[in-house]
Amino acid sequence: MLAATPAFLWVYAGVGIPWALALLPRRDWRNRALVVCLAFVAGPMLLTAWMFVLGSADHPLLRFDLIFGGTLVMALMGVLLAWRKRQPEASGVPPPPPLATDEKLLIALIVVATALRWLVVAYWPFTAYDALWVYGYQGRLYTLLGMIPQHIDYYPQFLQLQYTYAQLALGGIDDHAARAVLPFLNVGSILAAYVLGARLFTRRVGIIAAAMWALYPHMGEWSRFGDLEIPQAFLFTTAAAFFLLAWTGTTFRRRYALIAGLVLGVALWTKPTAGALIWGVLLLVVVEMARVRFDWRAWWPRFEVACLTGLACIPLGGLWYVRNLLLGHPPLVFPTGFWLTQASRSGAEFGWLLLALLLLLALVYFDPVGTRPDSRRTLAGLLLVLAALMPTLINFHIMPADILSHRMGIIEWVLLALGAALLWMSLRPLAASPASGTVQIITGKVGWALLLALPYFVTWFYSYSYHYRLS
Repeated sequence: MLAATPAFLWVYAGVGIPWALALLPRRDWRNRALVVCLAFVAGPMLLTAWMFVLGSADHPLLRFDLIFGGTLVMALMGVLLAWRKRQPEASGVPPPPPLATDEKLLIALIVVATALRWLVVAYWPFTAYDALWVYGYQGRLYTLLGMIPQHIDYYPQFLQLQYTYAQLALGGIDDHAARAVLPFLNVGSILAAYVLGARLFTRRVGIIAAAMWALYPHMGEWSRFGDLEIPQAFLFTTAAAFFLLAWTGTTFRRRYALIAGLVLGVALWTKPTAGALIWGVLLLVVVEMARVRFDWRAWWPRFEVACLTGLACIPLGGLWYVRNLLLGHPPLVFPTGFWLTQASRSGAEFGWLLLALLLLLALVYFDPVGTRPDSRRTLAGLLLVLAALMPTLINFHIMPADILSHRMGIIEWVLLALGAALLWMSLRPLAASPASGTVQIITGKVGWALLLALPYFVTWFYSYSYHYRLS
């Protein structure tokens, strides 16, 4: 693994950083976390796209010399594009305030957790079923054949081709070499959570968001397997962060929208469920059009953001699916119908949202100087929500024998809808008061972000909630 790590450092930093600088506005160059996060997308994006071109030929071209030569050319192109933007930016930007003690503690915990996971990833070979027999297997197959066989028609190749790259760099089949990419993807997902929180809100929000994700036990467990869940979370979150920057901001909207589309294309190049972000974008467009009463002059800027994001995701995002069609394969491969019948659809899937609601209510009602909404309506709404979620949440088991008995039924859904409506009516005046401009801005960003995530949540809840990793 140590021997293969420099090969990935070259891709993720040597190729990725110049292209991240070329893509980002000059103003963002001083934001190192943002630059590295985008570099961790751009580097492997260019690597795997080039490897796909080589691997699609009728004879073996997946050789390390050809792959490295292509990345060298791409790195030089990125350097030239970034060099054109080298003019120093005007000074006057105040330095960030020093980190608080708890922020330093969270960062230290993230570093320790990441180091421990690196050791675990380095020590074991592939052991999980999918990584062993699908993704890891494909990486070994391409290494041996020097090409992508035409009969391969499963998920896209973002992760598999990186496994191939590492083994070609070392000259033979080696799971430990292939797994050297996993820490980069894990760190990228943590940076994505930080960028989402820090750029939409504050640095402190970003640190807390990154810590919540990095220290989430299920993230720690699945960071070691080599499956698609961590890279998909990394890419989905990064695409959402840049899209929301374009959607809620006023500067560089087109550039951020194009970056969001490129990252979304990489997410679709990883797993087809990333397409749920497209439904989220369409939902935001519909809500925005209704909000401004279909005045085209008001909704056009955000409609343009959505269009640019959609257009930018097509080249890489649709590449594998078009290739499958041309070879006579189904464009998409989904799990068999049996797995869809195993979806839990229980109150347990609302756990994080319920926790967020309780924290929000605690913040509102224990704030000594804040305005408290109608407590009776709030209590009634909270009790209805708890009545809807708690029965199936308490009885929830992983893959129970009779899973249908633990699903939310029509009564629970009615109670949940009534409770959510009461809570909305109770809390909405807090954000709508004229004296709370900052609260309005924050609430607006949170609302847009939740709407963007809603289609993925619905898709997962209804079809894929048979395992927590797919969330």
